[in-house]
Amino acid sequence: MRIKLKAEQLNTLAQKLPFEVILEHPRDVRGLLEILGRDMPWDETGLSKFSDPPQRPNRVTFSVEATKDGYICDIHPALAHYLHTLLAPTTST
Repeated sequence: MRIKLKAEQLNTLAQKLPFEVILEHPRDVRGLLEILGRDMPWDETGLSKFSDPPQRPNRVTFSVEATKDGYICDIHPALAHYLHTLLAPTTST
């Protein structure tokens, strides 16, 4: 699955990690996405949450290309779904 991430979205994702992340090249973005993918709560198909035991794919980030306003990322569909949940605006009531 190919998605496009803007710099602001990558900064939001980088804040989810317990250390500072500096993204300067496509390989940095690829590494960030691989690290985030380790915490995916979905099975290999990306359809079933919290399977027993969870089955995770060996690789979740396949390629990242720089564009003028972000990055085009070829990633596992389950990772795309997980990133969507991380980037979704939080609602406080």
